[in-house]
Amino acid sequence: MTAAVERTEAAGSTPGASLLDGLDNALVSAILDRGQRLSFVQGDYLQRQGQHSAGFFLVVSGEIERTLPLRGGGEHLIGHLGPGDHLGETRLLTGKDSGENARALTEVVVLAYEDELFHRLFLDEPTIARRLLHGLARRLRRSHAGHSAALGKAMGPASLSPRYLDRSFLDTAFAPPGMATGADRGLRFAESTIARQIARAVERFSVDRHPLLLSGERGTGRRLIAAEIHHHSPGRHGPCEELDVRAVDPSLLEEELFGRGGDDPALPYAGDDSGLLGRLATGTLILYNAEYLEPDRQRQLVQYLQRPGERPRCRLILVCTDRPGDEDGHQRLLPALYALFATHHFRAAPLRDHRRDIPRLVHYYLRRYCQQYGKELGMVDDQTLGRLINYHWPGNLAELSGVMQRLVLLARPHQPLDPQLILGLPKVEGKWEFNLLQLPALRRFLSSRLFPLVPRLVVGLFFFLVVALLLLGPQRPEDNIGLTLSWVVGWPLLVFSFFFLARTWCSVCGLAAPGWLAQLALKPQRPTPQFIRRHSGWIMAAFCILLFWIETTWNAAQSPQLTAGIVLAITLGSLFFSMFFQRRVWCRYLCPLGAINALFSMPAVIELRANSQMCANRCTTHLCYHGDEDHNGCPMFRHPFLVDNNRDCILCGQCIKACRFDSIHLNLRLAPQELWNQQSPRLADSVLVVCLAAIVFPFVLAQQDEGFLPRLQSMARAAGLPDSLPLVSAALFLALLVFFLGGYRLVCGLIGRRAGGWRNAASLLGYGMIPLVLGAYMAAHLAIFVHGIWLLPANLLALFGGTAWPSSPTPLLSADTTYALQFLTVTGGLLASLYATSRIARRLVGRGRQRLAFVLPALLLVLLALAYLKLL
Repeated sequence: MTAAVERTEAAGSTPGASLLDGLDNALVSAILDRGQRLSFVQGDYLQRQGQHSAGFFLVVSGEIERTLPLRGGGEHLIGHLGPGDHLGETRLLTGKDSGENARALTEVVVLAYEDELFHRLFLDEPTIARRLLHGLARRLRRSHAGHSAALGKAMGPASLSPRYLDRSFLDTAFAPPGMATGADRGLRFAESTIARQIARAVERFSVDRHPLLLSGERGTGRRLIAAEIHHHSPGRHGPCEELDVRAVDPSLLEEELFGRGGDDPALPYAGDDSGLLGRLATGTLILYNAEYLEPDRQRQLVQYLQRPGERPRCRLILVCTDRPGDEDGHQRLLPALYALFATHHFRAAPLRDHRRDIPRLVHYYLRRYCQQYGKELGMVDDQTLGRLINYHWPGNLAELSGVMQRLVLLARPHQPLDPQLILGLPKVEGKWEFNLLQLPALRRFLSSRLFPLVPRLVVGLFFFLVVALLLLGPQRPEDNIGLTLSWVVGWPLLVFSFFFLARTWCSVCGLAAPGWLAQLALKPQRPTPQFIRRHSGWIMAAFCILLFWIETTWNAAQSPQLTAGIVLAITLGSLFFSMFFQRRVWCRYLCPLGAINALFSMPAVIELRANSQMCANRCTTHLCYHGDEDHNGCPMFRHPFLVDNNRDCILCGQCIKACRFDSIHLNLRLAPQELWNQQSPRLADSVLVVCLAAIVFPFVLAQQDEGFLPRLQSMARAAGLPDSLPLVSAALFLALLVFFLGGYRLVCGLIGRRAGGWRNAASLLGYGMIPLVLGAYMAAHLAIFVHGIWLLPANLLALFGGTAWPSSPTPLLSADTTYALQFLTVTGGLLASLYATSRIARRLVGRGRQRLAFVLPALLLVLLALAYLKLL
């Protein structure tokens, strides 16, 4: 202790005023004259637990804080002393140490009395003795309350949530061994966003003692931020107390904050009966869930913070809680109170906004709970880490801490952490899905060099044989096995694959095999022309409509030569663009079959998606897109990070092979949300869907009613029109397109009045029709497959010189069974389209006016489904 000791006569102010009040002036003068004046600088201890004190003190000037030492370090504030108060009588009266500390908060001057003087001057005087005993009882009552509070604080306050972070987190700067794999092992983690936001808050708010408002969602590290601000502030040597407003009875909160003088919170000093704001003085009070303060308490805080001519000695930090996704915590404060904090308001970011911290946090909690439970666990693999990074953590650090605690409790010592232990994390998209790559056999196959090489070669050889059979085989349709393989087997299986396998067909397409071989030899590096990239949607739509027009007008299903010509035209287109441009320009931007596959794969039951958070926060090479000497980049010019629909992904497996972080998922799903959550809707896609909806009618009529077009030709001849079957067929094809597109434009015009224009509505509503149109095509090709599959064994027998097959064999399924399956397919497509359209309508006009934009499209979808069922 540093003290300057000097002997003086009585000071100008009267120490011990409350103790000596009303006594004889001569007695008061005698007491003051006998005291030894001692001076203490800020921080000096007048009394310390376990140490002999100098005797009894009367405070002349300055301020003293009384504290109780806490087990494990730290002190708990129990009160303050000011001019007129006294200190040290507990030891002198009881003969034992009081167990308290007394420390100077400012420069302090006291009058000190040794033991003998204390007994002769104070205890021998009955009035003073009674006052000392009364004060001692009062102080013991306060000390008892202080002991209880200190014990509660030392054991961890139940009213406050546990600290999900402490200062040790800020020291975890390096990736732990085993945390990452491959090239990432031992690399320095990206700088912590939590550390940066703490540094910003400390730099901005620790320079003064202005009242501060902290807001943010629960579990965002606000306690650590508040503690760090106090630790670096000018009042860091003072105490820091935390209080959860919701944990205190509202009827007692006034006394807890303002003491018994709560009716006048502006009182400069309230002694031992003061509340937290008075007792903390140069310290800091942190009020959690401050938005739950009653209006009267908030008004009292305004009065306390606006005391005329004096800045509050206690620094006040209000902590308000936002609801997830809504920065509304501080909005529940009274405007007058918030105005005092408006310039000193800091919001802690939720965990989902700084997912780069998750690897560091995972290591921090893993180490913390391993120490707590005495376990030694293996590394966190990339699959587990990917799931943790991808999740959006509505509970922030609190939720992550709980997940890691459960993981450590359930894990086996010295074993790698099983990702199946991470249970209970719902999907961010709110949908059910299962990652098929969790099946080891499937992952090995898709990751091997055999895929898609072997299937592509097999399918390419198959198409070569089909073209040869089409050109060299019998010209009678029923006898040409090439036609049977193309239209009875190939097309139906292709249409069915749209729903079950998405665009997998494109990855093994035999029509692209010559172009793929050409690229292996020539290795072209020319980029895709900008014109093709910019207008690819319309180009593919035009090629697709042209393909169907040729098929239906000249009945390609009955013409081996025309079928071979179509196959060769698509093959040559792929070969030409593969020779001059890099990757698969034809498949991505031009192929008519790719256009159909792209649209009809969108409601498929599987999808390939990347863990976008893993890609953004962990990957630096992006080999899945760029490729290198060992891995090819994405042939479709799509980074898996950006894939939000099945339209442009052909499931070739290149990204699965290249990804080092287990970020790629091949999901089995129920809800194809891309139909209504399309991030980049294209008007060309919707126009093509409408055209495909119209093309169902001439396509089915050409397959099921061979006499329909001749009858239509006779009617045209009778009306004096040109007598040409192709012309009549083309006229019917064009008329249906015009009718459907005109009706679609009218509907979109009506809805567009409430949805930002017809073009906005037209770009989105077409996606809602896809399930119904796909269902119609699947139903039509089901009939073709069931009723025509008998041709395959007959053609094979004829090809190898066997016995002729019966001319009218029994179909694979009965007519009733076939229609029942067709009915289920179309009805299922209708229900899916109705749901997708309702979600699109909500997106266009909002939830409240959804019905207005849904009723008319829904009615037309029902009528279209009924027309399909009637046609089939």
